[in-house]
Amino acid sequence: MSPAGGLKLRLCAERDDRRTRYAQVSVTPVGAQEELVLVTDAAGRMAYRLDPGEYRLRVEDLPESGFVIGDRGWTTVRLSLD
Repeated sequence: MSPAGGLKLRLCAERDDRRTRYAQVSVTPVGAQEELVLVTDAAGRMAYRLDPGEYRLRVEDLPESGFVIGDRGWTTVRLSLD
């Protein structure tokens, strides 16, 4: 059975920034060694189902950030590239 929710990511930039298109995204569960490497779409968006828990998120040269996936629903994360 697939997870009930996951991560919805949106990369934002004030101008038309090529870094939002097909950006490489790294998602790692806290305390684990495995790393998921995903890619955004042409609009800088991505959705991926994840099990509940704490995760670390890295996008290109931005500082690493954390987020939590709850038991139900989606967690939305917006990151500014400016």
